[in-house]
Amino acid sequence: MTLSAPLWRYIGSAASWLLFSFCFTLLAIGSSIVMGLGGFCASGGAYVIETECPDTVAWSMPVSIFGGLIAVGIGLLVARGFGTPVVSWAWPVLFVGLGLAFLGSGLVAEVDGIVFDLLALMFIVMGAVPLVLELRANPQGFFLGRDNALGETFAARETGKKSIYGAWPVSEERPTPRARDWLTSLGILIVFGGLGIYLGTLIY
Repeated sequence: MTLSAPLWRYIGSAASWLLFSFCFTLLAIGSSIVMGLGGFCASGGAYVIETECPDTVAWSMPVSIFGGLIAVGIGLLVARGFGTPVVSWAWPVLFVGLGLAFLGSGLVAEVDGIVFDLLALMFIVMGAVPLVLELRANPQGFFLGRDNALGETFAARETGKKSIYGAWPVSEERPTPRARDWLTSLGILIVFGGLGIYLGTLIY
């Protein structure tokens, strides 16, 4: 069995969403905790630390960043076009999600709330622009993916827009997505993405 076999595509899609949502949850909660401490904390070192980072934040923040990158790699190398693509969702989810976290912290912060608000605006714009571009380029591919489990590329409507991740193949001779394809892709996103969020919340 090779990595192009249908089973591996299912595993790749599920694993990428599980890991990505888990890591993003760690990052979002950890960022909110740091912002609640005033926007800065530190751990270790030879100097006296004014605001100590909680132990969970100290290890989970770097783990979440590298884990998120690994999740994108799993989606690209193992899912290989099958399922809702983590690579297309990762940037918008990361920046819009963190932007909303900054916005929430800005509303309750006692000091430098305006700084959190400005960061929130910047992050939301950085995430929203790629999101709009991807939805305009190929809304079907953004939610469904490029291929079915057999590796056959779906027929897609020509939108005249280009994805920032490359051109989506367009051909009416390719298979048309069926209800089962939609249910599988979105089901993996909801089930394993939700499971990753749940597991992330357990860490804190």
